[in-house]
Amino acid sequence: MSDSEPRGGGRLPAAPTAHADASAEPHVLDDGPGPAQADLAATDLAATDPAGAEAAAPPRRRRGRGRATLWWAPVVVVLVAGLLAAGSALGDLLDRPPGEGSVDVGFARDMSEHHAQAVQMAMIEFDRGGDASTRSVAQDIALTQQREIGIMSAWLSGWGRAQSASGAPMPWMGGTGASASAGAEHDAHGDTGSAAMGDMPGMSGSIGGAASADDTARMPGMATPNELRRLATIHGRDLDVLFLTLMVHHHRGGLAMAQYAAQHADSDRTRSLARAMVLNQSIEIDQMQQALTRLGAPRA
Repeated sequence: MSDSEPRGGGRLPAAPTAHADASAEPHVLDDGPGPAQADLAATDLAATDPAGAEAAAPPRRRRGRGRATLWWAPVVVVLVAGLLAAGSALGDLLDRPPGEGSVDVGFARDMSEHHAQAVQMAMIEFDRGGDASTRSVAQDIALTQQREIGIMSAWLSGWGRAQSASGAPMPWMGGTGASASAGAEHDAHGDTGSAAMGDMPGMSGSIGGAASADDTARMPGMATPNELRRLATIHGRDLDVLFLTLMVHHHRGGLAMAQYAAQHADSDRTRSLARAMVLNQSIEIDQMQQALTRLGAPRA
């Protein structure tokens, strides 16, 4: 056997060449153990030397993400505050108080006065009326219209306007008083108001060439001073009938005012209240007409 033949019947492995080493395993720079190797080494070291493992453990990255995102928080606060301030300024501009000669102010003043007389008449009926159902209607009218007076009074105060104005009423409706708006009331509701009351026995109308101050109503539908005095001196069924008749006309006059305000007022809340008045007083007119029929009196 020669020295070149392999022993034991096998071949000796060929010696690796430089070319094979280069192709089989690329050259990598050794920058130290990677994260996985470091964790494995730390685990092995912890098993043998816990104190050394703690010292040799690679430092962990600090989580600074939460702090890094806090820089924009003051910016958001400033932006929100600016938007709120701009919205408040816009609201003040949109909620600018209505003018002295506006429909809103005129309606609040004149309807408050109109309501005040309705409350006065309703309390007379509630105190001395003979019919329980009519007295109940009077109580509802007094409570409802007194509440509405409070609402309109608060509006006027908030707008910086006086609760009442001197001069003729209802210029906001394009007229100069009761006689100027009587035509519109007549067109809308028929022969109503104090003019119609002039045809009733013992009752004087507010419209007429020879009418005195006591026979003149300040606004459409309102009772005259003479009618109020008569209402205050009777009782029982006579009071029920006169109250219902006067109040139907009173409500019709108020309807003309409320309908105009519902269409021409600038403020949403003024239009909303005016529409509610139209609805409520229309229902009450029907109730009072039925009560007159039940009492055997002519409808107003």
